[in-house]
Amino acid sequence: MIYLDHGATSFPKAPGVSAAVAQFIDEASGNPGRGGHRLTIKASRAIEDARTAVAELLDADPERTLLGPSATFWLNNILCGRLGPGDRVVTSALEHNSVMRPLRWLEAQRGITISVVEGVSPAGVPTAAEVQEIVGQAPTALVVLSHASNVSGAVIPVEEVALRIAPTPVVVDGAQTAGTLPFAFSRSGLAAFVCSGHKGLQGPSGTGIALLAEDFEIQPLIRGGTGSNSESEDMPVMLPDLLEAGTPNGPGIAGLGAACTWLTDRTVEAIQDHERALINRCITGMRTIPGLRLTGWVEDMPQTGVLSFTIDREDVGELATWLDRERGIALRAGLHCAPAAHRRLGTFPTGTLRVGVGPQTTEDEVDALVTALDERCG
Repeated sequence: MIYLDHGATSFPKAPGVSAAVAQFIDEASGNPGRGGHRLTIKASRAIEDARTAVAELLDADPERTLLGPSATFWLNNILCGRLGPGDRVVTSALEHNSVMRPLRWLEAQRGITISVVEGVSPAGVPTAAEVQEIVGQAPTALVVLSHASNVSGAVIPVEEVALRIAPTPVVVDGAQTAGTLPFAFSRSGLAAFVCSGHKGLQGPSGTGIALLAEDFEIQPLIRGGTGSNSESEDMPVMLPDLLEAGTPNGPGIAGLGAACTWLTDRTVEAIQDHERALINRCITGMRTIPGLRLTGWVEDMPQTGVLSFTIDREDVGELATWLDRERGIALRAGLHCAPAAHRRLGTFPTGTLRVGVGPQTTEDEVDALVTALDERCG
């Protein structure tokens, strides 16, 4: 099988991940923070070791590095924990539903206002100046941006945005960039950075991360047991306990820690170079295929290891099924949970076929995709 769906989730996982998951289950399955026996202590140590590994990779404060079930969970926590009636949010036209659905719910239920920056670029990527102009039109509680589109792979200059519009807080959905683009949260100027553990970070599903700046506070979305301050029926005020109620996904977090250690050793810079070379190779091969159109790709614009395309007279779903069944190549077809982005890029409602490469993708695998498309459509 040729796996080219890393925009959805990574496969195979980083070396050491499955072993770390199994070791936690077999040797450390106590409930972290809930008691003082040896299994509880082992579980707590595994969680904190993983937190340290994540913080080191992303250059964040471990005490403000939060671990949970998904990027979607943390985005909901931040948006629902910060926004109230009358608040205004500025966002881009390239957002995933993990941003747009909670924002639309807050619009309907709490009366927030949403302003969307369309971006004049053919890729729909807003410049920092465009965001600054929209923010300057009215008081703004929050700016929420994808670090990169999960449809096209185009990168939004979020750090430049944060610099231009300070002190307005900027929250970034980094699900498509963590582990694939070099990033240092402590120097980014962002209020919060949220990402999945199972995509570019190469960890297990059911893991997600939120990094919070020192002066950026939110109210918890979930309240319950933490193992600390058990004498009180109120949530503890210190982090990470305030925002990490309930028993954590210990095996998943242990696997995430192993993945981040592997990424630190290999370096994100090396992975970025590898994925960029593969995407460029893919684009070069695709240019010879009649009727193939790249979606949201602009030459010399920063890009992740994700690329979308359509082919004239080909249904994207049927083509994806053919590639899987006849050539053993796994891509994703459709709207990729990002209808706003497809509307902006002109591919709604049919969607696109999406290529997503990863650290272990090879040139031969990319070439096999191009050959298969050429044989069917050329």
